[in-house]
Amino acid sequence: MKNNSIIIQANSNNFISDAVRSLKEDGLVIIRGLFSKELMSEIDESWRTNFKHPAVSGTVGYFRTSHAKALLPLFLLGKPVFQVTLEKRIITIIEKVMKSKCTLAEANAVWHKSTKYVYFPLHSDFAAGWKKTKNSNIQLTSKDMNFPIGIGGMLYLHDTKSGAFKYSLKSHKIQSKYGQHFANYPKSLKEAINKNIFICKGIKGDLILFDDRGFHGPDQPSKKDRSVLLFDYYRDKTFGSVIVTPHLIKISDAAILDKDQLRVLGINATVIVPREEYVGTRFKKNILFYFIVLLIEKAYFFKHIKSIIKHYIKKLK
Repeated sequence: MKNNSIIIQANSNNFISDAVRSLKEDGLVIIRGLFSKELMSEIDESWRTNFKHPAVSGTVGYFRTSHAKALLPLFLLGKPVFQVTLEKRIITIIEKVMKSKCTLAEANAVWHKSTKYVYFPLHSDFAAGWKKTKNSNIQLTSKDMNFPIGIGGMLYLHDTKSGAFKYSLKSHKIQSKYGQHFANYPKSLKEAINKNIFICKGIKGDLILFDDRGFHGPDQPSKKDRSVLLFDYYRDKTFGSVIVTPHLIKISDAAILDKDQLRVLGINATVIVPREEYVGTRFKKNILFYFIVLLIEKAYFFKHIKSIIKHYIKKLK
């Protein structure tokens, strides 16, 4: 598959219809030139502020989820990212492909560190029997897998070659019949999936949309870090209006959104995973968690003692 059939210029005459065609046929499209340099600069500035340090006791910062990965609930980056995830033409493309209204179910800013090993292997996001959690009321059927139930989105924040997103073209048509894990597939099907791998080497500002049923993941091992905005839209006709976990939003930023954008954002949507159980809270299971909690709890201890001493000295006068 040639790059020029996957990469579509946002200023082309048939931009929306070409993007819909590519998603339906190949499961993937790269949209180039949709976002201005000014918007990307705004995102860069917010990224630098939020990814300078980890969030500690309420400080602004990222959530560490593993050695190789850190994330931030996307909308904490502010207004610029609303203009990406809720861009009207993107919503139009997704809803045409899905033949349904959609809901922005998940959205994070993600930083992947370079590694000499694969820590996020090739996979499909959905398969018959899929449940987001053991207690979820939503479980996919084989019939559900006939439809594009989820469309993933990714915005490159820098020119990206090493560690770029990769996707097996047309693999969404397999409908994950042997499950989500690539390792469980017959040898002949593995070879066919690998043969159609397309590595999305791109430039800053490229927007990738992909059918979640297809096999995908970062191209690893990678020699360079990768910074992206990563988000996912679910099909309302399949799931209803659901979000994976509540979006964290500065309420003043939502003033720029209209009724349709608020709908896609998930106003009145059902929540699948409570915030306290979401991936961003994973550090509570880390062996160092309680040690760090103790440090934070005692961080103002000496100031407290100093205040007590001052209190008694004043009483002695």
